[in-house]
Amino acid sequence: MDKNDLWIAATASLLEAILITTDKDFDHLHGRFIEVIWIDPSKQP
Repeated sequence: MDKNDLWIAATASLLEAILITTDKDFDHLHGRFIEVIWIDPSKQP
């Protein structure tokens, strides 16, 4: 994870927010620290 992803994950965790993303950089945190929803950008209209 790069520094910006760490800030994003920390903010989502602190706010108990669901993190919605189009990449897989946060997968290892799902279920441990935050809830992550991945959206496939190739399937968006």
